[in-house]
Amino acid sequence: MRALRALRRRVEPQPVVRIIREQPARVLDNQLLRDKNVLVTGAARNIGRSIALEMAGQGANVYFTDLQADAVAQLHGELEATGTRSRGFVSDVSRPADVESLCAALAADGVVVDVLVNNVGVMRGTGLRTLAMADLRAVFEANVFGPVQLTQNIVNALIAAGRPGSVLFVTSVHEWTTFGAVAYSASKAALGMIVKELAFELAPHQIRVNAIAPGGVKTTAQGELPSFPGSPLFGTSIHPSYIGRAAVYLTADYFSQFTTGTVLTVDAGLLSRPQHG
Repeated sequence: MRALRALRRRVEPQPVVRIIREQPARVLDNQLLRDKNVLVTGAARNIGRSIALEMAGQGANVYFTDLQADAVAQLHGELEATGTRSRGFVSDVSRPADVESLCAALAADGVVVDVLVNNVGVMRGTGLRTLAMADLRAVFEANVFGPVQLTQNIVNALIAAGRPGSVLFVTSVHEWTTFGAVAYSASKAALGMIVKELAFELAPHQIRVNAIAPGGVKTTAQGELPSFPGSPLFGTSIHPSYIGRAAVYLTADYFSQFTTGTVLTVDAGLLSRPQHG
């Protein structure tokens, strides 16, 4: 009988888990970022797009960057259709000249960025033995050096204007756990310490610095969540809207006015899995 019960457990269909993505009207009506000037880098798709749309839904003015002009135009149209004040820039954060031009363009429009979201991230290279040094440099230029340069510009403008603000980095669970891509994981680990250093340095200016560390975030062309075996919670990837909502949480004073130096993990339990050597 015991063996029969065990067999039944193996063959009986598992219950379907419904992923809840409804948006409570009460939260949307609060306009948690109303009239805040938000700058999101790498915003044309996936996590960056969701952050831009979620912040727009909370009343923010959304400025954003991406590499492709057509993608910038598409997101600009989406944002304007919601009544959001928006401007997109074709800009490469890994290029110091692009960062300076972006900041000059914002200043020329009289825009002081209240909320900076450093979302841009690239993944290149492999393990050490076959790693090209050019890939290592490219990853750190895009994931670390460029975001720090942009943050420096935005923070200096905030302090000169005597305004509080918020800086958010999008890191990864791979700042803590291995991935097989040494450049990428090392760059994300560097961001984890940058968050702590900047949080301490900028606290006297009432500028908060936090980060989100996502797990696997992906949707299919139909908007469905593909299977992701590393996720103990649902066995699927994470919908990018949840990273957008986490970004709202960490940048809205209503929730997080006393939160700085924090890395919020949104990984569906990935890091909770036992690590076997």
